[in-house]
Amino acid sequence: MATRASSSRKKSSGGTGCLIWLAIFLFICLLFFINRARIEEVFKNTDFLNLLRTRSGKPSPSPRPSAPILSPRPTARPSPEASLSPSLGPSAVPSRSPSVKPSASPSGSIRPSPSTHATALPAESPKPKYRSSSLYFVKVEDDGSIVRHEIKRSIPQSDSPLTDALNLLMRGPTTDELARGFVSLIPQGSKILSVTMRGSTALINFNEAFMFNSLGIEGYAGQLKQIVWTATAFNTVHDVQILIEGKKIDYMGGEGVYIGLPLSRNSF
Repeated sequence: MATRASSSRKKSSGGTGCLIWLAIFLFICLLFFINRARIEEVFKNTDFLNLLRTRSGKPSPSPRPSAPILSPRPTARPSPEASLSPSLGPSAVPSRSPSVKPSASPSGSIRPSPSTHATALPAESPKPKYRSSSLYFVKVEDDGSIVRHEIKRSIPQSDSPLTDALNLLMRGPTTDELARGFVSLIPQGSKILSVTMRGSTALINFNEAFMFNSLGIEGYAGQLKQIVWTATAFNTVHDVQILIEGKKIDYMGGEGVYIGLPLSRNSF
């Protein structure tokens, strides 16, 4: 009887031990299943499987693309800018600013909005500055006398204001001035070849056409007055030396109008 009881106790204890080991094994399996993702991640990061195959003498197979392992930790949601185009990385997405907004083209690529580029406007050319200049023409009065008159003109500023004023004088009066009775006694075809300054004297060089006036002595006096008064309207000019083709001569025409010396307003 004692032997049977002892045998029964041994069988009972052996069954209990098996149940305990089975429970432990199931618990380990449950832990492995719960932490499978972490265990696989650890194996992948440490390259444990390849190291084990190398030690066992088996060549490691070429890595195959595997499905991404889902991390139990929550990940940040991608920003709206990063999802605008699948072919562009985060660095290609323009940063937000109050005045720049990206616009998507029909093909899905990002194109800058027209407002992102400043329109280059053509540079405005500076407006020329004008100054007032005095030109002198003549007018024949009802009694036949020739009277000198000052006409104000607005002309662009330049580095040679005296030359500009004299060239305008040589062109004669405008249509409006002609209608008001103003004329020029300077002979047709007369041209200014050069204008230079020597101290306060203006040396004005004319072509030969300036030498011949069909109106006689009054015509010569009138054309010289127009030149001298227009030139001496500038504060830096005191008198005028008339030159013909670069040479100083004593008399103009056959009437004997003397121009050998500089002429001022007091010369007439």
